[in-house]
Amino acid sequence: MSCNCVVNVNRQLRATGTHLAILIPRGEDGRAAGKPRVQVRVLHDLPTRRGIPIAVATHCPFCGTKYKD
Repeated sequence: MSCNCVVNVNRQLRATGTHLAILIPRGEDGRAAGKPRVQVRVLHDLPTRRGIPIAVATHCPFCGTKYKD
């Protein structure tokens, strides 16, 4: 079972000129190897920390379906 929540939510957000930040898994050959996954923005608690940490969801945050590896 797979979901299309990312596509559906982006379609709804398009009316407001916004979209979800997504990552598309790639295979060794560089081609898309899976459905888009929601990128989760992580913020530092301490302002002295540098860099932009990124977390990628393992389950759909909208319906809870586990993404296939």
